[in-house]
Amino acid sequence: MYPYPYQPGGSPAPNFPGNPGAPGAPAWRPDPYREELFRAQTAEQRILRRRSSWTGWAVLASLLLLNVLFTGCFLLLPTAENSAAYFMEVTFAYTISFALSALLLTKALNMPLDAALPMQKTGVLTAIAAVLFGAAACNLANYPANIVAMLLDSAGLSGAVPEYGVDGSALTSVFLVLASCVVPALVEEFLYRGVILRALMRFGTGFAILTSSLLFALMHGNLSQIIFAFPLGLLFAILVVRTGNLWITIVVHFLNNFLSSLYLIVSATAGTQAADLYSTIFPPVLWVLGAVGLAYLLIHSRGTFFRLSPPRTLLPNSMKASGFFGNPGIILFLCYTAFSCVLYLISS
Repeated sequence: MYPYPYQPGGSPAPNFPGNPGAPGAPAWRPDPYREELFRAQTAEQRILRRRSSWTGWAVLASLLLLNVLFTGCFLLLPTAENSAAYFMEVTFAYTISFALSALLLTKALNMPLDAALPMQKTGVLTAIAAVLFGAAACNLANYPANIVAMLLDSAGLSGAVPEYGVDGSALTSVFLVLASCVVPALVEEFLYRGVILRALMRFGTGFAILTSSLLFALMHGNLSQIIFAFPLGLLFAILVVRTGNLWITIVVHFLNNFLSSLYLIVSATAGTQAADLYSTIFPPVLWVLGAVGLAYLLIHSRGTFFRLSPPRTLLPNSMKASGFFGNPGIILFLCYTAFSCVLYLISS
């Protein structure tokens, strides 16, 4: 049955009872409920497009500002890349660029600061279990990233993840931890699992988790780190959603970066043999602790820890995707990250 008086080819509608185009049938009228739904969906999609665009601009601004500030610091105060002064410059540039972008995004979205910093009270055992499980998952995520890096290297492309170096002094080690562990954990979690995740929750929990994790992964700008960061972004977002406490992912993020930096510190102070011993012994211990943490989370939640609430939104997935990707902020951010990935792949 055709809902309109004429078929697609232009011929008259079949003459049978119930067909709006048949003689004597009541005239066709638009469905007011469907029209109202369409108007509501269109308005909701506009909100999604606006929020996504501001999000894209904020993430892009954080990366551009980071490069500008760090380059300016290095030109004004040239330092060796393994010195304490170098890591002081990194700390300054990273703190300003990401924290400022996150704060400006809260203003653009009219989001109260307490909404962007969820700090719901969480049980001690739940928090410890979540941190242990998260840290173990971070360690395991290195393996697929390393496989991708080896495949890229074998193809003549650059697949190595950028690494810092240290000169072996205690002061340098302290500022390395500050620059690569403390500051990124604070400001990246504030921006991605705080402001961005909360801004997109209106359009569905799963949608917010997926899109904020995608932005977090692409922000790193090279394929090996994207493979590593995307599943971690999903896990971090789920932990924040399920616990309501941003401090948990801040701690997990810190531990992940610290355990990597610790290898460099041990290598610089005690030699590569001691560092290799650390990298051999510690991961299995962390996996066992992570398995215990995961078991506790599942038992305590009766198997529902990773279960997400169904989306309460008028928008179908197609309109969500169109609203999220079809705006200037996200498009420019994607262009920037694509250029960054290509540039990194062809760099020696």
